[in-house]
Amino acid sequence: MPKFHHVRRLCAYLLIVAAMLLSIGTAHAATTEGESGRRVALVIGNSVYKTLPSLPNPANDVEEVATTLRAAGFDVTIGVNVDRIGLEDTVRRFLRSTSNAEAGLIYYSGHGIQVGGQNFIVPVDATLETPYDVETQTMPLDLILNHLKQNSRVQLIFLDACRNNPFNAQKFWMAEKLEPVGATRGLARIDSDLGSLIAFSTEPGQVALDGEGALSPYSESFIKRASEPNKEIRQVLTDVRRDVIAMTGGKQVPWENSSLMDSFYFIPAPPPPSVEAMQQVSVPEGAAATKLPIAPPHDETGSALLVTLNQLPKTGKLSFDGKPVDQGAKMPAAALTALTYDSSGVAAGTVSLIGYTVSDPYGQATQGVVAITVSADAGAKLAQLEQEKQVRLADADTYLKTLPRDVSTMIGVGPVEAGLPAVPASAAEMTFKVAALPDKGTLRAGDRVIGLGHVLEAADIPALAYEPQIGTENQPFALTLQAANDNLPPATINFKPALDACDTAAAAPLDLQGVTSGKLPNEIDPDDALPACTEAIKTYPTVARFVYQLGRAQLANRDAKTAFATIKKAMDAGHVRAIYELSSLYEFGASVPRDAAKASEIAKGGAAKGDPFALHSYGKALYYGRGTKADQQLGLRLMLQAADLGHTYAMNELGYIFLNGVNVPADPERGIRFYEAGVQRNDIYSLNNLALVYRFGKGAPEDLSKALDLFTRAAEGGQPYAPTNLGRMYRDGVGVTADKAEAVKWLEMGAERGDYWGALDRAMLAKEEGSGADSLATAARYFALATAINMPGSGDPKNQAKAALKTLPNAAKKKAEETFAAELTAQEKKALPKTKSLDDRLVQLAKATWVKRNPRYDLF
Repeated sequence: MPKFHHVRRLCAYLLIVAAMLLSIGTAHAATTEGESGRRVALVIGNSVYKTLPSLPNPANDVEEVATTLRAAGFDVTIGVNVDRIGLEDTVRRFLRSTSNAEAGLIYYSGHGIQVGGQNFIVPVDATLETPYDVETQTMPLDLILNHLKQNSRVQLIFLDACRNNPFNAQKFWMAEKLEPVGATRGLARIDSDLGSLIAFSTEPGQVALDGEGALSPYSESFIKRASEPNKEIRQVLTDVRRDVIAMTGGKQVPWENSSLMDSFYFIPAPPPPSVEAMQQVSVPEGAAATKLPIAPPHDETGSALLVTLNQLPKTGKLSFDGKPVDQGAKMPAAALTALTYDSSGVAAGTVSLIGYTVSDPYGQATQGVVAITVSADAGAKLAQLEQEKQVRLADADTYLKTLPRDVSTMIGVGPVEAGLPAVPASAAEMTFKVAALPDKGTLRAGDRVIGLGHVLEAADIPALAYEPQIGTENQPFALTLQAANDNLPPATINFKPALDACDTAAAAPLDLQGVTSGKLPNEIDPDDALPACTEAIKTYPTVARFVYQLGRAQLANRDAKTAFATIKKAMDAGHVRAIYELSSLYEFGASVPRDAAKASEIAKGGAAKGDPFALHSYGKALYYGRGTKADQQLGLRLMLQAADLGHTYAMNELGYIFLNGVNVPADPERGIRFYEAGVQRNDIYSLNNLALVYRFGKGAPEDLSKALDLFTRAAEGGQPYAPTNLGRMYRDGVGVTADKAEAVKWLEMGAERGDYWGALDRAMLAKEEGSGADSLATAARYFALATAINMPGSGDPKNQAKAALKTLPNAAKKKAEETFAAELTAQEKKALPKTKSLDDRLVQLAKATWVKRNPRYDLF
């Protein structure tokens, strides 16, 4: 009985002491809002300019900034020394990543310019020599910021771009106005909306300095301060301002404008260090130096932890590395596992305590207690513990070796579970450290974002999920795991981002909620796209993009009625491009009555959300007053925004407006600039439009060699009208030696692509050959095809082809009818409307065979 009471008193004593020790310190966790949400960042640095003065720091700045932001849990889209098209591509990739982000960040270092109160990012190929160059060579910052505001809860903008303006032109076109650069230096002030913070490297209108080192003063301080743990962003910027003022001798004063509603931390504090509050170990009686099997502490970010020994054993001797330790001694956390205890002269049954505090770099602390019991049979227990440890290590080693080496992860469907197996129960107490991490995309364990050096519990590993960055298909990214406190060979898992088959088959160009460059409507193969998108919807029912792309596949399959319902469903589910698509169905009267007002009303919603296709469509409607009250100023601005995002349709429309003076004074040079911008993006319509400029010398001197080259490139790219333009040059010997065979080849190609004039001209050539049966039958075929594809309202109002068809002999028409009919099945012929007119029959056959061949033609 006495022994029983002794044990009870011992347990009570240990609990009291443990409670006292644990009350010594309190963990101070930082409060953060939304720290588990997605963080995305666009980081651009332009140093090496082609004609403007080069800047020594920006390219270095952003590489370091990107590393800092990745450590802070941001998925970083980076661009270094990007030209205008590269900037466009980088920005679009970033905008695609912003959907439902908790925080979106932009960091730009390089040349910037303010015109008319707006700020513009200057790519490395900009010259800014003429008044036309801002709208075609730069990118407005507002375009990116406004999209970010619609798609993220918090917006953080950092601009280290306030250098001297070394630009030759003093005025630039801004929509309908020529705006002066003015005498103000640097960038214009930006007012922040709720949830936004705008930070400049210097005061608005002032100039930032490049400094003496590899980094600008602002970037150097930002990198340092943003890396400091548990520091709220406004304190970060206060410290940055203090640093930059000191580094520049007061010549540069950073400035910011904040309307943040919540606290924001780049490096938020993790939970306090994890410590086993009470550990009990036994040591042999009379042993000189027994290594204590103390479980090491850790925190989930893998930060360096410091241990302070608050209480030492009353009996025996505690040592580290062969030397006695003192009360209050501080040591790395790993040293706990190397402590030894000398029990010489200590009676069996004696219990001694070690009390310690584990602190992390965030000012958080946790207490632990180790109760050491001297026991005669402790040696056997220690041997058993060592044996269990070896089993645990062997099982963990086997586990790491059997982890899958390659894991396929789908892009654009959220985090994809890696499917890693559970850690064996025998190794469940082990922790694993992240030794290498994908530098693009986001790794998570549940809701927790995992960074380099983070420590994972055994239970975290089966929960690992990876969300690839958009645009990383076919790029492997390595995750390396190693045992956190034991020397075991690491294991590397390669994540392999891939596109879903629906994205490959039916993605839309310039879709800011898409994941790839996309296909034009005529490039979609419904046999591939329909099953792929149907399966994608089943697999990912919450991804509205797949519903929209199914609608595109249905349109390609000529099932406009079903497509209308599918696209409407995608729009209601939040897919922005579907708004434009629905609008276009009303515009062209596909499955619904043609209704310009309805089309304009719907497109307005897509334009408000920044979709480039809707910006162009609604802008065009406003500019020409089609389906809505005309507003040329707003319409022009919206089309310019679409062009800024790389929409070549808008570039062509703007080129046409300025070249021909449509509702504005004609400015051919400005129009040609927009055509040239489209040509730089290899747009087949821009190639044809610029070729027409040089062919007829309108807006620029006639240059038939250039025209021939541009027409040829456009035709080879699939442009429907360029072949006819080429055919006419060969027919008439304009810029080339007259060549009828070449003329026939190109005119037939234009006709096959649906160009009325190509079909008409080919028919006229055949008719001019004489009264031979083959020539007249060819003429009949092409006059009938021209009539079939003539577009009311935008084609040939006189319908010359229809009139010419009437003049041909019936024998030629009968022969043409036989040729057409041979391409159709009996059922297809039976489905044609009944008519007694041979001419009408020919036109119906021409249209049916042309549609059946499904030539390449571009649907707007």
